[in-house]
Amino acid sequence: MNGKYIFTYDIGTSGNKAAIFDTKLNLIAQVSDSYPIYYPKEGCAEQNADDYWRSVKVTTNKLLQETRIKSEDILGIVFDSQANCTVPIDRNGTPLMRCISWLDIRAANITHLYKKGIIKISGYGMRKLLMFLKITGGAPGLNGKDPISHIIWIKANEPEIYEKTYKFLSVKDYVVYKSTNNTTISRGLAHTSWMMNSNPGIFRWSEKILKKFKIDEEKLPEIKDATEIAGYLTPQAAKELGLEYSSAHEIPIFVGSADLISSAIGSGALIENQIHISLGTADWVAAHTYERLRDIMNYTGAITSIRERYLCISKQETGTVCLDWIINQLFKYEVENYKEHGLEMYKKLDEMVLNTPPGSNNLIFTPWMFGERSPLNDPSVRGGFYNLSLEQTRNDVLRATYEGIAFNIKWALQVVEKLVGKSDQINIIGGGAKSDVWCQILADILERKINQMENPSLGSAKGSAVVALLGLKIIEDLKEAIPLIKIENSYNPNSENTKVYDKLFTQFLKVYKRNKKMFKSLNP
Repeated sequence: MNGKYIFTYDIGTSGNKAAIFDTKLNLIAQVSDSYPIYYPKEGCAEQNADDYWRSVKVTTNKLLQETRIKSEDILGIVFDSQANCTVPIDRNGTPLMRCISWLDIRAANITHLYKKGIIKISGYGMRKLLMFLKITGGAPGLNGKDPISHIIWIKANEPEIYEKTYKFLSVKDYVVYKSTNNTTISRGLAHTSWMMNSNPGIFRWSEKILKKFKIDEEKLPEIKDATEIAGYLTPQAAKELGLEYSSAHEIPIFVGSADLISSAIGSGALIENQIHISLGTADWVAAHTYERLRDIMNYTGAITSIRERYLCISKQETGTVCLDWIINQLFKYEVENYKEHGLEMYKKLDEMVLNTPPGSNNLIFTPWMFGERSPLNDPSVRGGFYNLSLEQTRNDVLRATYEGIAFNIKWALQVVEKLVGKSDQINIIGGGAKSDVWCQILADILERKINQMENPSLGSAKGSAVVALLGLKIIEDLKEAIPLIKIENSYNPNSENTKVYDKLFTQFLKVYKRNKKMFKSLNP
């Protein structure tokens, strides 16, 4: 095998997807490795940071065995990862506790710090909100799921860990550190920590915010653009990964980005204000822009992407993970029967959905299974099935799950389009985008042409490869990557199905308002 290659690693919530691309974004090989998430007590969601590095070693070994690529043919390595997680490490690089996941809401009780004030706006104290808006262009969620809240919680509840912490890292930045011994963070992840000044041309930690919440800047990594080099693969890291180290051919490790940034790039929606959807464990609707847009009422706005771009995004906490939950509860026979053939199981489920009438016999599912971020910003909200009757079957429940997630995405789309304008066609990526049925449901509910991208579950990996191409100066601008990212299929709305969905969507939007007090009472 001849050529030059980029190794990418998408370190997600449930596992790591590693892939190799050439400089034309042709996929050479891909492998994956899974790791667990722990829920030690109510509101807590954690992972072992060592699992991330272990998965990088395992997948690298598999890729090298499969391709026989030599170290001297590797142009660079780039990681992307789940966002808004927190790994405190000591000076030896040892994690001081499990990684606090983006699903974790233990810090919700410290968000009273953002609420203080006589005058309130959307639940925030006016002065605090104005400070955050001016500096960051947004504000930390009131659900406690952001790094600033994680750090404040650790300082208040685990002061010994806070004192011993050398750096607070994200998931991606932990494996970058293991690879290079350098501590960096991309602008996008620094932005969504809500501690960075994201005004154009600044992109550095905000002294004002850190002073306000008594956070030590020296405990935070250096902020760099995703396309910059974080460092070079160390001899020790090369040995652990099964690569040969040579001082004559050092392998650059790029800063990389959060998965939502790399996915946005890998979606191929790279023209300004062009919208894409990522349908994965979490889901989001987003578009690249040069403006720092925001809608604080719906917790939607622009986060820093790469170079001088921002990504206007409405991120929702639980997407395909809701489907996984339903499968594990109601489709245990299929899980057991297709144990060794997961892809076939999902095809079978798609057939069940296809043979169930649109609208699921008026059954509505709300996918707020672990609190919500946008357009709702409420850690107390929970999911549910509404209008469930004895006449309905598990197939109705299954299709309602597909549709409910699509309704939630439509809600987010309405908010994003108010900021960036309407898109007549939308690119879709993520594991859920592999389902032809789901793509058609989205086309019908959103009333938009849906472009299913080639290898949609590798959106993040492709985007990371583009980040490396930019860093290597093989391409000079994002738009040069557009012809390298291909569309697999397109789906147009079915007007008859849309009529059914419009009626249900109207009721979907009313569920939260009608039950808000109940959610608050049951999930204080």
